[in-house]
Amino acid sequence: MPSVTYHIHGLLKATGLAKASEILFRRAFGVPGVVSVNVRGHKLEVRPANSDLFVLSQIFGWEEYKIDPDRLAHLRKIASEWQAAGIVSLIVDAGANVGYSALYFASLFPGARVLAIEPERSSFEILARQVRANPDIKPINAALWSHDRGLELQNSSNGSWASQVAEGSGTPSQRLDVLVASIPNARPLLIKLDIEGAEREVVKSCPEVFAQAKCIMVEPHDFKYPGAACLSPIYQVAATRKFDTILSGENLLLFAVD
Repeated sequence: MPSVTYHIHGLLKATGLAKASEILFRRAFGVPGVVSVNVRGHKLEVRPANSDLFVLSQIFGWEEYKIDPDRLAHLRKIASEWQAAGIVSLIVDAGANVGYSALYFASLFPGARVLAIEPERSSFEILARQVRANPDIKPINAALWSHDRGLELQNSSNGSWASQVAEGSGTPSQRLDVLVASIPNARPLLIKLDIEGAEREVVKSCPEVFAQAKCIMVEPHDFKYPGAACLSPIYQVAATRKFDTILSGENLLLFAVD
């Protein structure tokens, strides 16, 4: 896990000294409410008492989803070719939290359709507000899983970014292949998974969707679930194609080269 210093530095990079100080002060002294910040043209909400500042630090401060210029140019070229052929470039942001990552991806790939999927209700409500000005981002209040019968959401003391799901009820669930099929003429360009160990169930349920993707970004969670082999289905997909693998912060970034 990144250190506190890492996150504070990332928050400073993202928001500047004044706003970072306000967020950290409110967190330290338990001051309720939401802080509004402007980051790269986006007006964002930050809940100091929750995990939002850590997510903001990682995405807009340290840019853990940053794609190097050559690979970004290649992906944009693919998206342009697909558009000319009538194909919709689809970005799947699973574990979208409050929407920072969805906005980040949308800025990288203008015109692509982004599915911002988040099961935790309070985070989803902020996500929906933050992306409503961008018609290319579709917020979905659900957890990705292998069925659509619903799940139990297990909240974490570490904040909304660490919520987990288990068999049960109370939270909607969706299959990724069904969501992709719901967008006419769509093809996955980029799939990002930060879903607290559910990646095993999701990838295993529809490996063909991941096999089509040009880029896969995943935060591993085997450290939390020893013996669960959460990434095994992704390795099985990768074995059928050629991928470059890059480490960025807590994430593995896989870029198809075939």
